[in-house]
Parts: sequence; C-alpha cells; structure tokens
Amino acid sequence: MNTNTIRVGIIGTGGRGITCIGRQIAVQASELGMTITAFCNRTENRMQVALEDVNAVAKAAGNEPFSPTFYSNAIDLINDDQVDVIVITTPTNAHLEAAIPALQSGKKVYLDKPIAHTLEDSIAIRQAEHESGNTMIMGFTRRYEKPWIDCKSLVESGAIGNLKMMLVRAVLPYAFYFQTWHRSRAVSGGALNDKGSHYTDVFNWFAGGRALQVNAFGGRNVFQEQEDAPEFCSECDRDCPYRADQIRPDTQDQVKGAVDASFAQETDPMKRKDNCVYKKGADIYDHASINYQYDNGIVASIFYTIYGPQAEDEETLELVGTKGRIILTRLRGEINLVTDYGEKKHEVIPCKAEYFESSHFGADRKLVQEIAAHARGGPSPVDGWHGMEATRMVVGALQSLDTGGQTVRMADLADGS
Repeated sequence: MNTNTIRVGIIGTGGRGITCIGRQIAVQASELGMTITAFCNRTENRMQVALEDVNAVAKAAGNEPFSPTFYSNAIDLINDDQVDVIVITTPTNAHLEAAIPALQSGKKVYLDKPIAHTLEDSIAIRQAEHESGNTMIMGFTRRYEKPWIDCKSLVESGAIGNLKMMLVRAVLPYAFYFQTWHRSRAVSGGALNDKGSHYTDVFNWFAGGRALQVNAFGGRNVFQEQEDAPEFCSECDRDCPYRADQIRPDTQDQVKGAVDASFAQETDPMKRKDNCVYKKGADIYDHASINYQYDNGIVASIFYTIYGPQAEDEETLELVGTKGRIILTRLRGEINLVTDYGEKKHEVIPCKAEYFESSHFGADRKLVQEIAAHARGGPSPVDGWHGMEATRMVVGALQSLDTGGQTVRMADLADGS
C-alpha cells in the first residue's frame, strides 16, 4: 500500500476488536492516518453497537466518525478494495477461515492471540504466512507493554548476568473463562491457550531458544460441575462470588464497554457471557503448574489459576540470572531489580507507560501504532511463527495435564517443518 490513509477492516466486532483495538484506532486516527472502512460479524446488530461505540470515542478525541461497510462473511471484507489492513479478532476456532485467505490476499494482517485453538490450525496459518511471503502481526500484548519491554532491555544489558530461570505467577480473577465460549476447548483451545500463550510467548522472547520438554500438573478444583447449577447467571439469585455481574466491572485485560450490550439477547449459550461456572459441558482447566526446559539450559515455569482474588500482584514475571534477579509486577507497572549478587544494588523502577490506564496497560495504544507502521512497510514485532510456537507449547502442557503430569517432548509435536 502507499503512505496515504490506512483503511482497516475488522473481522469480529466484540470486545477485543472494538473495545481494545477499534477504540484505539478511533483515538489515534488523525495522528496515525488510519480509518475504519469495514466491519464483519455474523450478528448484524453487534456491528451497529460497535459502530456507535467507536464513533463516540472518535468524537471525544476530535476525530471524524467512521462509516464502515457491514459484512456477514469474512471473505467479502477481505476482498473489499477499500480495506488495506485486516484485523481478525473472532473466537479462536474461527481464526483459520479468515487468516489464510487474508494472508493470501497480500493485504496486511493482524491476528489476535492465540493463533488458533489447535496445533493443526496453528501450523496451517503459519504455513500460509510463510508461503504467501506476507508476514502478519500478532496480538501478544506483553510485547507492547512498556514494563515488559524495559524488562527485556535490562536482561539484554546483562543487569542480572546470564538468564537462567523464569517464572510467571498468574493468580487471576478470570472466572469469565467458564462463562463464555472459552469454556470449550473445541472453540478456544482452553483458558490455558487463551491466557497461557501470552506466557509461553514471553518465555520464548526472553529465552531466545526453543523448549525441549514440558510437564504439568493441574485440573479443576474450584469450578467443578454441580447438578443443580443454573444455565445462566441471569436466571440465578444465589450469593455467588463468580456471578458475571459481580466480576470486575472494568479491568485492563477485559475492558467492558457498550459493545457488551449486544450480547444481552443471545440465545446461543456459546455466545452468552453469563454461563454458570458450575454448569456441565466445560472441558477446560482452572489451575496448573507448568515447567519447561529450553535447549540453552533455561528453565521456565507458569504458576497459574483463574479463581484468584483481585490483587495488584495477580500477575508477575520473575527472572533469575547469574548476578541478580528481576520481579515485574504487571498491575503496578513496576520492576524490582537486584543486581551485583544483591550486595550493591536493589532498586524499584516505576515504568508505567504514559497511557497506562488505557486498555492492556497502554499496550493496545502501542499495538495500533505498530499495526500502522507494519502497514507502511515496517517489520512485525511478533509474527505467525511465534504464534504457532506459543500455542504448540500450550498443547504440550495440555497433553501433560491430560496424562497426569507425564513429560512431553516438544520434538514429538509437529511444527510444520
């Protein structure tokens, strides 16, 4: 494309496509030379609600309103001559059907994480990227968050010596994984794929190598099926801490907005956002402890649950090197650094982005800037290979979980090579 206005089409006008990316395009449209020219969703009223939402944001930012064409079929949006960049934020099991033709079209493509719900689809999307020569950009938000970028720079500078160990501690208040389509592996690949792929991508980013093997233990010990569970929260008057209307009315990772109003009249349970966390049919895990060994000797662990309390330290990254250690606390935008074996230097480094209070702690603002730069010929910060590898590592962990903790050799999992 040329350097004129970047015309964006969004496939999947739900929370991620609109509340995060669409709103950031609306805020930065004039500055970045971007506009939204097309929406695609199988539920038409969801597009209208989405349009009202982004236009309200654009107006508040002093930008012109958008007038996108509405499509119910992704191929029609992909073929639209008024679209330069295709943003795919559908449920995970629908990524393949949009991503492959989008990549083959030659247009620039943004694909939300995780790359797919199965390893087979992950490999197929990566192969389409490779064969088309059309490198896409993926939505691993930690890659766009200032504290994580600063943390990576500290490691590269040798501040803690040679990196040897990594730990992500994710004690998350994310019961919504059991309330939405994420509750089915056939749609999401599991909560561990949706959230954990962020962490496996971070491990790969920091380690600079590939995992050799993984073992994991976990399962479900809180969100267990109950015979008398109601279908939906809206039908229930129990005093339950996991009611959909009681969980974080506004949070950086799962910002709720006007677009949620379009879910109120859904009849398909998989499109609802208030499924009871205890009702039958979910096949995902609610906790796990996962360990990876890398080819360069680094070991990495994920300590993970989605029934945690709301807390400032609910997600942390700890890195241990030969001379020191780093603890990044995500919700505080803060790095705790110990260097020189702890004898000379211990400091707390505030590293919030200027727009830390915006969605994903400012990462979505940075992401939209990267999408614009990529559309104008810049490199992708994280492409389809990284997406495939992140989900491949999750698949290995799930295989270990499913077999009671047996070690899985990553070489036994296909990678398309």
